[in-house]
Amino acid sequence: FTSCNTIHSKIHLCLSTMTTTRPRKNLLLLSVAALALLSTTPLLTYAQDAATATADIVEDDVTDLGDVIGDAMGDITEGLDEEVVDLDDAAASASIEESSESGEAEATVDDDATATADETTTTTAESTAEATTEESKTDEQTQQAEEQEATPPPAQTGPFIDLFGEVLLSLEMVDETHAQVHQHYTNEVLSGKKVVGLYFSADWCGPCRQFTPDLVNFYDKMNARRGKKDEFEIIWVSRCRDVDSFGQYFTHMKWLALPPQEAMGQRGQYLGEKFKVKSIPTLVLLDEIGNVITLDGRNKIPMDKAGVGFPWRSPMSVLVSTLFPRSLRLLVKSQIAGVLEKAKAVLGGAARGGAAAR
Repeated sequence: FTSCNTIHSKIHLCLSTMTTTRPRKNLLLLSVAALALLSTTPLLTYAQDAATATADIVEDDVTDLGDVIGDAMGDITEGLDEEVVDLDDAAASASIEESSESGEAEATVDDDATATADETTTTTAESTAEATTEESKTDEQTQQAEEQEATPPPAQTGPFIDLFGEVLLSLEMVDETHAQVHQHYTNEVLSGKKVVGLYFSADWCGPCRQFTPDLVNFYDKMNARRGKKDEFEIIWVSRCRDVDSFGQYFTHMKWLALPPQEAMGQRGQYLGEKFKVKSIPTLVLLDEIGNVITLDGRNKIPMDKAGVGFPWRSPMSVLVSTLFPRSLRLLVKSQIAGVLEKAKAVLGGAARGGAAAR
């Protein structure tokens, strides 16, 4: 465009000159201007071609830019599709994972429920086994009691049967709050005992409650002596007012006892009179055939807690027990007892006859 302006300026200059110069020169100048004008045609053509090429380039650039934008939009769309697909896949994966976790949670809950059911079944089985064991024990005890009732008691004779009867009791502590009472045949439980004590006491007696622990210690000590193990036995003659008190007080002792109904009945009264019991506590010691060794064991134990002189026999009784065996002494005693019974009967008959004659 700058060249065209320059050519136009030249033509304008030439026309101006033509009016002032001579004709020949003017013709020459006109020819030159025409040539100059004709020479500008290729330039204009070139300019037009350049403009056309520029437009083509612009169009091509625009077309390329559209293609680029289209490609970019296609890529973006594909990217979005991929992202959408990925989100869908992620949601599906998350759903699968949640389903898996739910399945695992349900499986865990099912396992816990199964374990709980197994524990419940085991507990039920253990309870059933314990109940069965208890029932078996109860059945065995019932069967033993029935067998004992069905089996007649053995015939028992001797001085201890006359004194204590055929049955004595012992107490076994099952635990801190429960105890079990056992019955024993008198001759069996006193077999081999060298010294038998009769202990008169009651739960309501203060001196008895004080003396009983000392007697327990002494009892254990005498039965633990070397060469004289378990040769000392005690039989408790209760002075309690009821059976419940008897049972509670019996838990503090380690020895035998008369049945409470006999101790609080005629037998207990008979023993108290026979051994001159005036107060409680009283401890009477008998030898192996029922002869009296001492009536004052209650006062001898505090004076000889070590039991050095136990059972505190008199010199005469020591001599008799040394010279004569137990069987002979028992025979003599039974003979004397028979003679005395006969004498009592005769004297009683004579007294009744004399009273009738009057």
